[in-house]
Parts: sequence; structure tokens; C-alpha cells
Amino acid sequence: DWRNGLEGKLGLRASFRKAWDLASHPAWLFDVGVRGGPLTFGNLERAVPGASNPTAFKAWVDAQFDPSVTWEDLAWVRDNWKGKIVLKGVLDAADALEAVRRGVDGLVVSNHGGRQLDSAPPVAEALPAIAEAVAGLAGGDFALLADGGVRSGADILKYLALGAKAVLVGRPWAWALAARGEEGVSAMLTTLKGEFEVALALAGANSPKEIGVENLVGGRGGAGGGSRAAGDQRG
Repeated sequence: DWRNGLEGKLGLRASFRKAWDLASHPAWLFDVGVRGGPLTFGNLERAVPGASNPTAFKAWVDAQFDPSVTWEDLAWVRDNWKGKIVLKGVLDAADALEAVRRGVDGLVVSNHGGRQLDSAPPVAEALPAIAEAVAGLAGGDFALLADGGVRSGADILKYLALGAKAVLVGRPWAWALAARGEEGVSAMLTTLKGEFEVALALAGANSPKEIGVENLVGGRGGAGGGSRAAGDQRG
């Protein structure tokens, strides 16, 4: 972001890159910059009244990241909020159980796309231990979600096999929205659903409830779904 002139003071090189990028896309500049203005964050307009461009929101957004947050803050939220609480960013089974003890109703196993710490554990590695730790909660129906790297229906199947109840997608819908608006997002969801159904059928399952780690290459179990998956991959 800093190199491309989106962060910090603009140097000569960053200013030139930004100006050239805008000048070389006149259709986009007119459609988004002129017809699409003012360019603001609609869900933050009440928090920062009077802001007329994304830069004006920066100070407020930066202030929302508080490194002093502890488990006690989560307990405070639980005491003051009677609705459901889902905590995102858990990568450790012990943290998952501590979050449950503090009153959360669900967890999102996520490393935030690796953008905060690029050597954080991959979600696929962290998910099985966390799923095992919370397996008996809420009658086995604890809201355990997985987030990160979902680009196809097969990716959804993999996370379900590792113990997630559902998945989140971030970039796919943003790309689809930027390209084709609501129609693009609808097409993206239809594509994911179709790919998932095909992957489910090829795994020999009739429903997501039948998916388990044995459906993955190297998963536990004998010559069931695991061997079929291995054959498909190597074929």
C-alpha cells in the first residue's frame, strides 16, 4: 500500500505511479471517480460524519485496532451483549476453549488471509485440533466456521472434512462485485454451489454430513474416500 501511494506521504515515484494508473484507465476514472462519487465507506458514514473520501476514514479505522485487548474485554462484551457472539481469528485449540469459557457462541478459524502475519499457521492445519476440542459442545452442533483461501466448491468440501460447519468467503465475492455487481455475486455463489455438489458426489457422499477427514488424501481411515481422492488427484 505504501509503495503504491495508498499509505503515508506520497513521494514523487508513488505520485507518478498513481497518476499514471488513473490516466491510463479513463473509462474507469469516469465511471467510478466521477459518476460513482462521493467515494466513501457507507457502513462508516455515521461514525465519521462529513467524510468525503476513503482517506478521511483512515484515522478512525486505525483507532479501532487496539493491541491492549485481552480475554477480559471479551467477558465484558458477553456481559453487555445478550445476542450471539462469534469470535474470529482463532488458530489454537486452547484459545478456542478459553473463548468458549468466556461465553462465545461460535468461532471462526482464520489467519486473516495471512495479511497480518505471513507465517501464521494455515487454517487447514489449525482446524482439526480446534474441531476436536469443541466437538461435544452444543450437542455437536457448535458454530465452528473456517475462513481463508476458499476459491472453489472443492475448497468448501475440504474445510467441512476437517471439521468446519460452514465456510466464509472474502475475496471471491469482492472480485465478483467489482466485476459485475449483484449479478456477479449471484453467479459466483451459483458456481461455488455447483462445484461443491460435484465434489460431494465425486467423494461418494449424499450430503455434507457424510464428509469426513477420510475423504482427504492422507486422511484417517482405510481404503474409502481417501483412496478415491488420492486417485483423482494423481490421475
